This record gives sequence, C-alpha cells and structure tokens, in this order.
Amino acid sequence: MNIKSISGLCLIILLGGIFLLTSTSFAQDENFYIYLCFGQSNMEGQGDIEPQDETVDSRFMVMEATDCSNLGREKGEWYTAVPPLCRCYTGLCPVDYFGRTMVENLPDSITVGVINVSVAGCKIELFDKDTYEEYAAGVESWMQSIIAEYDGNPYQYLVDLADSAQKAGVIKGILLHQGESNTGDSQWPAKVKKIYDDMLSDLGLEENSIPLFAGEVVNADQGGVCASMNAVIATLPNTLTNSYVISSSGCTDQSDNLHFNSAGYRKLGTRYAIKALALMGIEVEDPDEPEVPDSTGTLSVYFEPECETVGGNWVTMADEDASNGAYVTSKTGFQNLEAGPESSSDYIEIPFSVDSADTYYIYARLNCPTYDDDSFWLKMDDGEYIYVNGLSTSGVWSWTTLNNYDLTEGAHTLTIGYREDGALLDKICVSNYTAVPTGMGEEAENVCTPTDADEPEELTNEYALEQNYPNPFNPATSIKYRVASAGNVTLKLYNMLGQEVMTLVNEMKSPGSYEVRVDASGLSSGVYFYKLTSGSYISVRKMVLMK
Repeated sequence: MNIKSISGLCLIILLGGIFLLTSTSFAQDENFYIYLCFGQSNMEGQGDIEPQDETVDSRFMVMEATDCSNLGREKGEWYTAVPPLCRCYTGLCPVDYFGRTMVENLPDSITVGVINVSVAGCKIELFDKDTYEEYAAGVESWMQSIIAEYDGNPYQYLVDLADSAQKAGVIKGILLHQGESNTGDSQWPAKVKKIYDDMLSDLGLEENSIPLFAGEVVNADQGGVCASMNAVIATLPNTLTNSYVISSSGCTDQSDNLHFNSAGYRKLGTRYAIKALALMGIEVEDPDEPEVPDSTGTLSVYFEPECETVGGNWVTMADEDASNGAYVTSKTGFQNLEAGPESSSDYIEIPFSVDSADTYYIYARLNCPTYDDDSFWLKMDDGEYIYVNGLSTSGVWSWTTLNNYDLTEGAHTLTIGYREDGALLDKICVSNYTAVPTGMGEEAENVCTPTDADEPEELTNEYALEQNYPNPFNPATSIKYRVASAGNVTLKLYNMLGQEVMTLVNEMKSPGSYEVRVDASGLSSGVYFYKLTSGSYISVRKMVLMK
C-alpha cells in the first residue's frame, strides 16, 4: 500500500471517528425526561428560597433560560436544578418540588430536566404566537422588560430552547400555571389548547401526544383573590383531552392572597409530580390530599331542562340512564356556530332565584359522544352569550362545569342554546358549592312527566371512536368504533412520544359498528393514544396500560 492510499484511509477513519463523536454528542437519551414550564408569576416563583431548598439531587436538572452571571449559568446549558429555576432573580416555584418528587420516585436511571419561561402578570395571550405582539405592545413597561429578556417572544423562546433540549432527551409533558390575569375568561381553555397544539406542532410532536398539567390559582380556602378562576380551569380537560388540573386546595399563600408562599409552592409542585407519575403507572400517596369541602351553608338547585320552556328546534328523548328518564337535544341538522340564539325556538329558559349574593357555578349533566358535537350557548339574565365547547364525555352521562357567575340575591334566568346538534343535555345545577355534582345529583325543583319523549334512534349514520374498556387495563382491552361510509379505515396505537407502536386496523370497511381486541402484553406500562382515521374523519383517545 502506498503512502497516498494510507493517507486516504486515515482520513476516512478520522472522518468516521468525528461522525461517531458528533452523533454521540447529540444522541437523544430516552432516560432524560424533559418538561416544559410556562405561565405567569406563580410559575416564575415568588417564594423565599430557604436552606432546605438548596440541596438538590443531580438527577434533577434545569436548562437555564437566560444568561445569569449571579448564578454562574449560561442560557441553553443544563445545570443541577438549584433554585431559582426561571430567571436570574426569581424565587421558589412549583417546578422545584415537581422535579424533586419525580426523581425521588423514578428509577435511578432516569434524569428529569425542566425549562421554565414565565412572565409575571401576563395574560395567556402572551403565549399565542399569532397574537402576542398586539398584546405585548400594550402591557406595562416592567412586563415589557421581562418579555425583552425572552427576545420579545416568550412562546418562540421556549420552543427554541425545547427544540435544542430534544437533542439531549425526550419531552414528556408541559407544566402550566396561569390564569390570575384571565380571571373570568371562559375562553381560557380554548386559548390554552391553541398554544398547546401550536407547541406540539412546532416541536414536531404528535398531536395530543404529551400531557399538560395546569395548576389552580390560590384557592378560596386561602382567600384567593382570583379563586373564581379555578372553576374555569376545572373545565380545561373538556377542551384539551390530555390535560390534568392540579388542585391548590390547602396550598398556603402570601398576604396578597395572589401568590403562594414557599410551603404552598412545595405542596403544589409535589401534586404536579404525583399526577405525572400516576400517568406512568407509579402511584405516590399525597400526604396533603385535599379534603372534599364542607357543603354546609351552600345552595344547590337542580333543574330538568325538558320540564322548562323548550324551544321548538329541540327534541325530548327518552333514556332510562337520564335523570327523570329523559334528556333534550337539538333536532338533527340544527346548528348555530356563529352567535348566541335570539329565537325562542333555539333555546331553553330556566328561571331560578338565590337567597344570597355569591359566585354561582353552572353544572350540567351531559352526554356528548364526540368532539364534533359538543357545545352550547350560555347566557345569564340579559348578559352576553358565551359558548362552551369541547365537552365530549366519551358517550356516557357526566357532570361538568359550564361557567360561573357573580349573582345578586333574587330572581335570575339562565338561557341555554344549542350550538351543535349532537350534544345531549340531561340536568342543570346552579350552586355556590365548588365541587361538581355526582351521580344523578339531587331531585330537581321542576320534576315533570315527559310525555312527549321519543325513543332514541340507533346512531348508524355517524362516525364514532369509543373509549377502550377496560381502562386502565393489563394486558388486553377492547376498542369499539363506528364507520359511517365505506372506505379504508386505520386504527393505530401510539406511545407518549408520538411513535407508532401498533397497527390495529388497516383495511376497507363497510358502514357499521366494529370492535377490535388489543393485546398489549409486549408493551411497557404507561399512557398510549389510539387514532381512528377514515376519510376526513379523525379521532384520538387515550388509554392507560398498568402492569
């Protein structure tokens, strides 16, 4: 072999070595779990950092979001997660004890990393990539200074950091704490969902593939000045299916009744982790699990909508599983997506009275089979209509919170209009009690005999994907689905990373109902998603494998 050939061979070996070194440097470690965190001041952290908070397991890490000379940290680098975990001079936050609790209960091979981009005082609109500029231009100068630390665009700043983090590990979830500045905003869940959808899309993650954990604001039991927002936060899972609300009950706060204190942050952060671990099949007992609030002194009044003044474009249907044996729904084909109804044919009026001024919650017992037919219009007295969307109950009767109102003592009228024609309405509860009713609820004030109730027709002309049963399961479960027209049908199973792990169905199907058995004995415990596709119809649901 001549010298020229040897030189060429050495060059190939050298280049190969460099390639291997480079590939190793950026190899994704599946045992490095990354969580993205955003919100306003309570997510930034306003708690005092005490000595007990400064000893941290090296398996809990933070990617520094900004250059912090006072901490000896540089933007984009990973460090042991000694607080502060947001910007250079913020305080203790929920993320601190989220991470600590995670590594305490995960195998020693797992490292947890967090990235926290939060802005004190901001509305959720600041993280909407399509409208943030208009909102940011009108905020106070001190908030603009914080926004400037994130290059003027906190959403994109977080996405860019997260994109870099994906080279090192796997994004496992999103932590959100925000809502104080959106108190009373019934559209908050829809706004959060848009941000969530945008974030997953921009990071190349499968739709609805990772959980979002949303913490309540300071609770009413602490005198929280924004506590009424918790009723809105409670409805988030109705709009964003892979989301979970973290209770703030019993989490102590500061004198402003707006920010948690250090003990409150520790408790709230631990609860975030307990929920995240539960989704992985790891059960951790919450030593401070909130008790069901005492209902003494509260008022709850129930109504059967079919016994009120029902508009002509509604129908009353018989159902032995419904309270009073009947429910109401819009006539097929009647929808009103653009504005609240003005014609009496399109709404139901429910008059009622309360004996004291207070915040009252509107609870509804619903059955919304799919996410295509799941919304109502709502109005209190002569106020403006709002619409409540994303109410799918997976084909079962279930109570959910529609909205809350600050009412004066005396008479009021609740108006409910249909927005889509597939949402079934069984019962309404007006209450100043913050716990959602269960079962059939209490006896209604206006019980009647629904003599005009029709027997429901079999829904053979609609697509549907039902919740698997049993769920959670080990190791087998069944999935039922319905096809409206002939065509190719695919039903696939995905893991939390959006990776396809099983094809359950991929064939031509005639219209009708089907059931498929899933054997997951070869899969590990955790949360999975199954997706049905047939023509333009797409539906996704979640299942939990617990071995």
